[in-house]
Amino acid sequence: MRRLRYRVTATGRKKTMALHVHRDGTVEVRAPRFVGRLEIRRFVEKRSAWIAERRRYFEKLKREYPPKELKNGERFPLFGRNLRLRIERRPGLKLFRGLVDGRRLKVLVNGQQGVDLKNAIWSALRDFYSALTERCVRAAIRKHAPSLAVKPRGIKVVEQKGRWGSCSRAGDLRFNWRLSMMPLPVLEYVAVHELCHLKIHDHSPRFWRYVKSVLPGVEKQRSSLIA
Repeated sequence: MRRLRYRVTATGRKKTMALHVHRDGTVEVRAPRFVGRLEIRRFVEKRSAWIAERRRYFEKLKREYPPKELKNGERFPLFGRNLRLRIERRPGLKLFRGLVDGRRLKVLVNGQQGVDLKNAIWSALRDFYSALTERCVRAAIRKHAPSLAVKPRGIKVVEQKGRWGSCSRAGDLRFNWRLSMMPLPVLEYVAVHELCHLKIHDHSPRFWRYVKSVLPGVEKQRSSLIA
């Protein structure tokens, strides 16, 4: 059996270690400075099956969502359905933006060329998806926060590598702007998942009982993300 390779990042945590698998398959362990190498290695080896699962998931993402060329006709997902990209140049346009027109995802730009054009298209797409993600995440939080008796300190939609959502110990929730590419039930699951972390900041059985109390059929959505 090959030994798992990983890097260790020292943290100011008092007791706990955390394990992260990044999109490129690399493994990072965040551990308090006093934790020894042997204890860290055992921690990683105990979670080898989970690490393999996450790596398979990221490989699946690469196959299903290869890097985009940002050309007319490319498919872009929106809430689980595919739209074809349509780039329209409008001379003098100051605000680049994306919009849905039937089965097309239109991106309006002005007269850029080359790298400037790619940057304008990508910026418009990111803003388009970010706005939809924030709107839907906030709606899901308004819907489910009262039943959990929690209230986040803040909500942000950001660029997150390897994560769909996160919850800080201070109560700030962050969500990946790409969530609006997923079906709405999956987005709702991620919102509930992070809300439940306001009550339980781990993935213990107690945490999952909270999630299932809000979304009884959560297994399907969870399997879509391998969260």
